[in-house]
Amino acid sequence: MCTNFVLAAFFFRFAWIQGEAFFTWYRLSTFLLLVKVSSDVFFYLIRKPPEKVSMSLYDWTVAIMGTYAVILFMPAGASHDTLFGQIVQCVGLGLQIFAMASLNRSIGVVAANRGIKTGGMYRWVRHPLYLSYVVAFGGYLINQFSYWNAAVYCGAVLLWMLRIMAEERLLTQDESYREYATRVRWKMIPGLV
Repeated sequence: MCTNFVLAAFFFRFAWIQGEAFFTWYRLSTFLLLVKVSSDVFFYLIRKPPEKVSMSLYDWTVAIMGTYAVILFMPAGASHDTLFGQIVQCVGLGLQIFAMASLNRSIGVVAANRGIKTGGMYRWVRHPLYLSYVVAFGGYLINQFSYWNAAVYCGAVLLWMLRIMAEERLLTQDESYREYATRVRWKMIPGLV
């Protein structure tokens, strides 16, 4: 329970920064990121305990870095958002809401088994939340471009891929997950990955 509050506190701080930026420049991209982070805070506070969790230092390091990398994104100033960037970010946010609703209280940071999810977006891909992150933060990057944000985005995508690998290592120890993985081939993008 304490961990849930610590996670929520870090994301609350980030949400505060984005909220201040929104009320300074009134940019949709900043508001959408604020909505995304607020939903993270909510789900971290209500998540359920895992049945099994990875004890690997590597998995914990990748998980923590992958989770907190996004709080390094910084508003890029008062220039305008592009319609394309707003659309990409809205699609990503929509995907995240659907993925979070599909995952429900089983969200976590480090690779863990909180029960195998097979409904909602999990019918099509095994890691839809990471897909939503790639899309949503890609839209944010389009609208809040800076070399700093580009570096954060590239680093975050790499960390999300490493998190997928860590989660797969742990979850494939469960027979029901192995059966699920034979039915749902794609990890993140149907037809590609």
